[in-house]
Parts: sequence; C-alpha cells; structure tokens
Amino acid sequence: MSKQLGFKIKTARRKLNISQGDLSKKLEISPSYLNLIESGKRKVSADLLIKASEILNLDIKKLSSDDQLNLVHDLQELLSDNLFEDLDITNIEVKDLIETNPLISKALIRLGDVYRKNNSEVYDKLEMISGENVSNPKATFPGEAVSDFLQEYQNYFPKLEEYANKIFNQVNRNFRTRHVLLVEYLKKHHKIDVIDVVPKNDDFFLKRYVPEKKTLYLSDFLTLDTKKIYCAGQIVQAEAMDLIESYLKDYNFPSETAKKLTTISLVNYT
Repeated sequence: MSKQLGFKIKTARRKLNISQGDLSKKLEISPSYLNLIESGKRKVSADLLIKASEILNLDIKKLSSDDQLNLVHDLQELLSDNLFEDLDITNIEVKDLIETNPLISKALIRLGDVYRKNNSEVYDKLEMISGENVSNPKATFPGEAVSDFLQEYQNYFPKLEEYANKIFNQVNRNFRTRHVLLVEYLKKHHKIDVIDVVPKNDDFFLKRYVPEKKTLYLSDFLTLDTKKIYCAGQIVQAEAMDLIESYLKDYNFPSETAKKLTTISLVNYT
C-alpha cells in the first residue's frame, strides 16, 4: 500500500508543478522523509494522507485500487540478480512488461522466489557439511549495492529534482507532460528524431536508440505513457549524466555492474 500511495502522491505533486521542498513544508515534514514516502519506503499516516489529498486534490477512495507497483518492486528485485546482468533490463521495460502481461510477471516472481529459496537451502547445506561460513552471493548482488547507495542518500537527490522540475516546466501543458512536447524538445535541443515503428517478428524491440543516426525508435505497440517515459529518459541521458555522475563519483561500488544499475536507477528517478 505504501508504494502505491507514494507513487500517486509523487505523480500528483509533479502534475501540479509542486517541488518536494514546497510540499514537505505544507505537510510539515522534511524533504527527505517525503522522498521516502514517494518511493514507498515509509508508510503514510492517516492524518498525513488526508492533508496530502487536500493539497494535491487526490481522491482517497481511489488510492488503494491497484497492486501494480508492488509487482514492479518485486520484479525489479528479482531481475537485479546477477543471473540477468548481461540482459541490461531497465526499470522502464519491467513496468512495460507488467502493464501488458501482469500474469506472466507474477509467474516470473513465483519462479524467482522458488529459485532463491532453493539457492539459500543449498548454501545452508554446504555450511552444515563444511562447518564453515559459505559466502552467499546475495552479499555481492548489484541490486544490494543500488539499495545501499539509495539509502545513503535517503533516496533524495535535490539536484535531480531541480533538473526534473525545470524540464517539466518546458514539456507540460495544463500540468500534464505531453508526448509531442517531449519529441519536439529532443529535436530542438539535441537534434534527436523520435520515430514510431512496428517491429518485425525476427527483430522485436520496445525502444532502440541509434546514436549514429541520432534517432530514437519506439515500438508502435507501446502505450503513450510508456513512450513518454522513454523520451524523458532520453532527455536525461542527453543532459543530466553529469549531475548523476556527481552523486556516483565518490561512492565505492563493488563492481561496474552495480554502478551501471545505479546509474539506470537515477535516470529513472529523474
């Protein structure tokens, strides 16, 4: 429930062009605590929910209607396993899979739970046989490093928030992000064309950026909201990587894969 509420609060806040700092003042909480709420890491009290709904014009009755965000979190956690490192699966692709195939997503999560349980049992048996502690690969999962990094910053990155609000002011109409404005922004500021295509059966993809052609190809099967997310992500990659690197540069990541996953996480955050 907290993940769903947090996401909806964040979405409503951005639609109204309210910064985290301004909303946190109105709610009488710190910006870092608001960020934890928006990322689903803190529960929302009844009083706080009522106050937020009044400020953001939210319908409280509709806030508990969907379990999609729980699926997103569980599937992202599953795919952070180093078994999938070479596939380079992004959070956007995870969300798109859940949107189009929620039952398949649930099936994958069940398989992952069984795999982890069996894997843990194997290590327990090895320790019993050897009488020694056996290094559990969970300790070195890139996903664990991403989580540690986010916790160190309390999942609050003010420079990225400021940047995101600046871009939102340029690509919104009536306080809603417009796909056509994102496409125009990429063309105007970066000479990047966005083209919708129907992928061939033997070359299926959701999105593909070809730097040589400065072209972002988007599958025609994507929803409009997903296309907006991909375009926004392309803007972030074109403009905000220095901001993201300013957070990453002094952190001691256990591997390049962990740093890469954290970079993706911050792109999606922005």
